[in-house]
Amino acid sequence: MSRRFVLTVVKVSYSPASPWMVRVPTRLHRIEGATKKFFEREGVAKAYVERLARQMGNYQAQALGLSDKQKMEAAECFELLENEKVSLLEAVQHYLGYRKEADKSVPVLELFESFMKAKTQDAASPKYLADLRSKLGRFATAFQKTLACDLTTSVLELWLRKLKVGPVSRESYRRNISVLLEFGRRQGVIRVNPAADIKFSRRPQGEVTILTSEEVRRLLGACNPELVPYLAICAFAGLRPTEAANLEWQDIHLPSAQIEVKARHSKTRRYRLVPIQPNLGAWLTRYQKEFGPIGFSRRQFREAYEKAGFEKWPNDVLRHSYGTYRLPLLKSADALALEMGNSAEVIFRHYRRPMDEATAAEFFNILPV
Repeated sequence: MSRRFVLTVVKVSYSPASPWMVRVPTRLHRIEGATKKFFEREGVAKAYVERLARQMGNYQAQALGLSDKQKMEAAECFELLENEKVSLLEAVQHYLGYRKEADKSVPVLELFESFMKAKTQDAASPKYLADLRSKLGRFATAFQKTLACDLTTSVLELWLRKLKVGPVSRESYRRNISVLLEFGRRQGVIRVNPAADIKFSRRPQGEVTILTSEEVRRLLGACNPELVPYLAICAFAGLRPTEAANLEWQDIHLPSAQIEVKARHSKTRRYRLVPIQPNLGAWLTRYQKEFGPIGFSRRQFREAYEKAGFEKWPNDVLRHSYGTYRLPLLKSADALALEMGNSAEVIFRHYRRPMDEATAAEFFNILPV
């Protein structure tokens, strides 16, 4: 038979500064945050005992006042929690916390719509907005009625791994979802961003595809004359495809040998000037116009690379070719990063490879016939 717990003040010798000790009843450990309390004065300790006694009396009175239905529910709850390392009080507090969070949350589809509205107001580039609508639209459709606060890392990772896409695209989906949920966290819709903890193994860094000088000659010779300036700028100035496609002839300054990339057209949203190499100047002079867009057509581009013998066009291959051939001649990762609008770290990661200056120079000697 267990001994009955007695509330009392005890004087101890192992705590000289606070010699008066009170043992806290087990049922009050969590509430009081301790199993024992120490006091400097006996009167304060006795007052604490009286408060605990009143508190325990109130609990006993409340317990006696429970209806039969409440007692049955409590017994059922204890049974459900029997194998869990959690008390009934902890379970209730967790539920109340969840309800408080759920009341502030919104369905994923609603969060997606608010996010896209904010990005549009922030004047995000059309390409970025289109990518968000494509990837996040697919995600929002899959979880449209799910509260954002109910999303977990395991649920998101399972959905991402079921996508029939490659590792690079999967990481792009994860990154966009993480941006969406981070927006939700700042709005108070969720407490934490579950996508931030998802990690996918990536392809080995630094492995980019480039074209040989002969392949670039073949491509330029196979394309429609209207498309030549666009391809030449991508190959010999290293602009990103969308940056080159958005250029106007007014942005091409042949006298000063510079291309003006406006901040609104740049992926990094930063203005920069890109040097025009002598061979690029020859290509642009031949096809130069006074004003209007440089000119880009997906249909003509596809016809050109298929005619040149490419079954599939590698992403950013002309930009990667420029960076790889330019670095041995420039001999400065910082200078090349300034030209290409990225960082020296990216230059080292992607464009350093064994190459002699003669091979690099040959690439920039490709001239119109």
